[in-house]
Amino acid sequence: MRNVPFDYENNRLSIVIATLGGDSLSKTIELLLNESMAPSEILICIPQDHSHKVAHLADETVKIIATQVKGQVRQRAVGFSKAIYPLVLQLDDDILLEKDTLQRMVQYILQLGKGNVVGPVFYGQHTHACIHKIKTGLPALQKNLFDSIICAAPWGLKKMGVVTSIGLNYGVDDQFCDGALKEAQWLSGGCVLSWREDLVTDDFFPFTGKAYCEDVIHSYLRKGKKIRSWVATGIRVYIDEPEPEFSKAAVDKVIKIRRYLIKLIRGPQWRLSIYELFCKIRSLLYDVPAKK
Repeated sequence: MRNVPFDYENNRLSIVIATLGGDSLSKTIELLLNESMAPSEILICIPQDHSHKVAHLADETVKIIATQVKGQVRQRAVGFSKAIYPLVLQLDDDILLEKDTLQRMVQYILQLGKGNVVGPVFYGQHTHACIHKIKTGLPALQKNLFDSIICAAPWGLKKMGVVTSIGLNYGVDDQFCDGALKEAQWLSGGCVLSWREDLVTDDFFPFTGKAYCEDVIHSYLRKGKKIRSWVATGIRVYIDEPEPEFSKAAVDKVIKIRRYLIKLIRGPQWRLSIYELFCKIRSLLYDVPAKK
């Protein structure tokens, strides 16, 4: 990998946050502004009828983009079109960054060059455990059998960063990574650093409500543009621990989106149908309220 000297002036950073103005946004912005490499602009992309919730955050760096559209992907696309600096970080409104995260991510993408995107490892804010923790040994046998036979996933640690033929995605657990960067087939949409010319600016998500699987679709579209995805294994960001998506309503919506995804990637519908059956049975046994 090339050793590229850090050049702040010529590699300034825009941050795009699609939001509805939740309570966590203020803390996220506070941490961003206190970074060793502060962003040159933070674009808060929020539907017009919610924009009053964030008006108090506006200043020379933080700009409110009141959108005529609603939905994470649509709002973010508006922000991408308005970002003016060479590097663009898409960020969820509840992501908390460790000190120097921005500078370290920028250094990695400068080393990799254009045609590459970089994301961190995700940890829970409360548990401080990796969100994509990989089980090993005998306790992992049942899951590995299910993942391999039903989901078409590689066995064990080899599944890290993989998207299977039916569109199921597995994250990266940093405790099993040796190098500073691990190439992956997808990146979580919560925190992705791109070159501006590598952005996918299309409204590619034809669904309303919670954007399940949008990051897998986004990663697939980037791959179609010959853009490679990398996880910076030494960089951690913190999010609220995701709730199990076991409710019938959530399962029904995820299945609908995965059927759309499998048409894009031309995966085997018969295998997805088997996976769907397991999901429906699980939702009946462990039904929990769907997240809004």
